[in-house]
Amino acid sequence: MKSLLLLSLLLTACIYPNAPYTASSETSAQNQSFINVDGPALKSRLEAAIKQGSSQQKRFWTAYGFDVRPGIAFDAVIIGSGGSRTVINGSMVNSRFETRNVGIFLLHEKDGRSIVRAEIYNLERAREYAGYPVYWLGRGGAEESLNLLRSLIGTVGSIEAADRLTDAIGAHDDPRVAAILKDLIRSSKVERVRTTAVSWLGHLPGESAFLAALVRDERESVEVRKEAAEAIGESPDGEAPALLQTLYRSVAHREVKREILEAVTDSESEEQAVKFLIEVAEREPDRELRKEAIEGLGEKEDSRSFQALEKIANDSDAGIELQKAAVEAIGERPEDQALPLLKKIARTHPGSEVRREVIEHLGEVAGQTSFLVEIARNEAENLDVRRAAVEAIAESRNDESISILKQLYAAISNKELKQEIIESFEDCADRKAAIDFLLEVARGDSDHHSRERAFSTLGDMDDDRAIDALTQLYDSERNEALKAEILSALGDSNNSRSVKKLMEVAKGDPSIKLRKKAISLLGESEHPEAVKFLEGLVR
Repeated sequence: MKSLLLLSLLLTACIYPNAPYTASSETSAQNQSFINVDGPALKSRLEAAIKQGSSQQKRFWTAYGFDVRPGIAFDAVIIGSGGSRTVINGSMVNSRFETRNVGIFLLHEKDGRSIVRAEIYNLERAREYAGYPVYWLGRGGAEESLNLLRSLIGTVGSIEAADRLTDAIGAHDDPRVAAILKDLIRSSKVERVRTTAVSWLGHLPGESAFLAALVRDERESVEVRKEAAEAIGESPDGEAPALLQTLYRSVAHREVKREILEAVTDSESEEQAVKFLIEVAEREPDRELRKEAIEGLGEKEDSRSFQALEKIANDSDAGIELQKAAVEAIGERPEDQALPLLKKIARTHPGSEVRREVIEHLGEVAGQTSFLVEIARNEAENLDVRRAAVEAIAESRNDESISILKQLYAAISNKELKQEIIESFEDCADRKAAIDFLLEVARGDSDHHSRERAFSTLGDMDDDRAIDALTQLYDSERNEALKAEILSALGDSNNSRSVKKLMEVAKGDPSIKLRKKAISLLGESEHPEAVKFLEGLVR
């Protein structure tokens, strides 16, 4: 359970209002038109409800309330500032958002013999329960409820239902919960039940040693070991951060070690976490794990982790991939901290691949177009880096990107970069303006190769207006070599308009060479009209 993520969400959202917790949920049940079932014990009431429900010849619910641990939210609606709605289930929250009045709901087949679904619902929220009747068993005592749920887990028909029953056990406010969860971890044949039990165990004090044994156990499934590492990271036990570091050094499996690093990153002990992540990022022999540690440093806010990322980004011995990972992690920091360093790396780093990584990131940041233009226009700059700047401008979704690219095209003399600018118009958001510019280049540019690149870019745009422009260009062009290039661009698009023009050329163009070219392109097409046309030629 990613409780930290949910807590950050809760800080910027309003939760669906919950009525104050009461000692009994019968009032809520009556308000929702449940069918009350009497009996001396929970199990006998369940049996009576199944008997009553089975006589109705349709599916039905049985349900009861139980004492849920503080600090947990079930079936709670988060309403974001834009009106978005997110339901959280079984997540740790602060006391302001907890849901204390909940019930476990079991959906039975019409014969009552099998449970096809299990849910934990917030009784303060009105719902229709899929139109099925609900037989309300009142409130279950902790011991009888836990015993019932434990007995049902192995009998329900779906993994999802078994998983939800495990959630219900973990949510009980009772000291027996830990022992039952451990029993499920040891004995259940359903891995999802086991991982869910591990996750809940991580929120109980004093269970770190048990979880650590799972992490170390090489006979255990990788998923259970990973979940145990995550659970230690969320544990209330004070020794958890140090324990995770000890476990990292003692286990060999990469995926388990990766999960430990994530748990360390998420731990509340910032100083210990940063120190350990720097150590792994700089010294770990496994480069994939070093990359994981670098990503973790990107999630921190302190100056020490930021300095470590700068060091790695500039360390040639680290290798290109780790340097790029450091750049990406720097980009995750607040803009006022990250942008000055990223620009410095973009200007001064000796590795063009690293500088390209920086520029790609800057293209995603608002207000960085002028810096990208500076890089693109710098004739002393590496050509690949200048290309990256052009691509970033085109993909920036800036309203002025087309105007900026047109100005760059006019100002730049390097032919390869001019062709890169032409190609970049395929990615511009304003398709009409992009097509108009490409059409201008295709009609009148003095450079033959630039005109050819404009043809091919129009063909790649997958836009009817671009195909119509190519068709007009073909009809007005007199140079046979350029007409052949236009045909190739039409062949690349492979839509109905382009196929129609190719068929027209194949049937009646004065140039035999161009007719053959059109037929060849139609032969490469899978468009049904092209296939039909070629079959007609064969006949």
